[in-house]
Amino acid sequence: MKTPQQLVLDALKTVPEVSTTELLTLQNTGSLQLLDIREASEVADGVIPGSIWVSRGLLEFQILSLIEQLNWDPKKEIYICCRSGNRSALAGISLLDMGFDKPVSVAGGFNAWKEASYPITTDVLHF
Repeated sequence: MKTPQQLVLDALKTVPEVSTTELLTLQNTGSLQLLDIREASEVADGVIPGSIWVSRGLLEFQILSLIEQLNWDPKKEIYICCRSGNRSALAGISLLDMGFDKPVSVAGGFNAWKEASYPITTDVLHF
């Protein structure tokens, strides 16, 4: 049997990661397809500005309508943020399985973003 951490390590062999510093740079250079997949209680602490919130438990059920509503390109990078970078790696595997080309996990997740004192908002965008 595999532990949850082994599942995450396996996922990270396929799903690339981006640091919070790289994500901030990308965010400052233009439009970014960014998902926050934390739970409602976690999102209450704030989100990365411009991110779209969909809880991890509903991701596979809502992602297709979400990308259609937002006019996101499934062939481009979709950055995925969770609390610490573990659930985002597993979510990346799900998106790959669904046919998305470039899911990218945010290393360290929202915790790393917050620790770096990068901008946070309480205006949560949810579709």
